[in-house]
Amino acid sequence: MLRFDATKLVLTHAGNSPIVGNLGPTTDELWHAGHRDRNFYTYGNMGLCSSIALGMAVSTDEKVISLDGDGSLLMNLGAIATIGRERPRNLVVVVWDNEQWGQTGHQDSHTAKGTDLEQVAQSCSIPNTATVRDLESLDDVMQKAMTEDGPWFIVAKIEEQGYMPVSPIEPEMTLYRFRNSFSE
Repeated sequence: MLRFDATKLVLTHAGNSPIVGNLGPTTDELWHAGHRDRNFYTYGNMGLCSSIALGMAVSTDEKVISLDGDGSLLMNLGAIATIGRERPRNLVVVVWDNEQWGQTGHQDSHTAKGTDLEQVAQSCSIPNTATVRDLESLDDVMQKAMTEDGPWFIVAKIEEQGYMPVSPIEPEMTLYRFRNSFSE
């Protein structure tokens, strides 16, 4: 499945829920799929997307969605352990797993060599996990994740279709716009 198509599908389930987008292409695709005030774009934060989403989830009762990457999560496996320890009922982590370190030259990541991030999440006591390989399966799991208690950890095996134009993101405006979306 293509990450952009999967991102559009996640947006159909998100409603008004905040979404934290991982660096680079994930942020660009989230912006092109549907820019909105509740999208938090994280350029330059490799390894921190799910940690940021976890912080948001423990600060609100709203569902919070993290669109992370396999390479980024591999850089910060402690995030998965902390999610398992804290168990926020309102957190949904979607891991776009292209089995590559896409931002550093498309080298194979650990997931291309046998590391199973769903099993890592399970071993960290995250109760709801899934690995999906097509849009229909992602749709089914997202329906559950958005209506049932979590945390949820969804590994979505994806392919990239080249890069989209860089989105016109200004970090200061992202923070300002995002913070203000909670006061409405």
